[in-house]
Amino acid sequence: MRSKRLGLGARRLALLVAVAALGCGAGADTVISGFGNNDNVIGANVLERVAHELAGQSAIPAVSDDDLRAAFDAIREHARSGDPDAALVLLRVAAIQRGAAKK
Repeated sequence: MRSKRLGLGARRLALLVAVAALGCGAGADTVISGFGNNDNVIGANVLERVAHELAGQSAIPAVSDDDLRAAFDAIREHARSGDPDAALVLLRVAAIQRGAAKK
């Protein structure tokens, strides 16, 4: 039986997704300006930018299949609990899987 505890990699991934999701408002870009904040933009593609930045860092451990399964399990549980963002992710995963199966 698998433990319900998330591994360190899965916790880091979940934290990354949570932090990035906080920056994704209604899809419009928000420019944060001020001393030292030039060119910082938080918007719809913030998740992609954060993922690419982290993936390019040598200190970031590789995300394993177990990490992905744990993250997906957490998303699925949030969706079942009524979280609309998690439900959207779950529905997109299902649509992509079914689309790939039809090909």
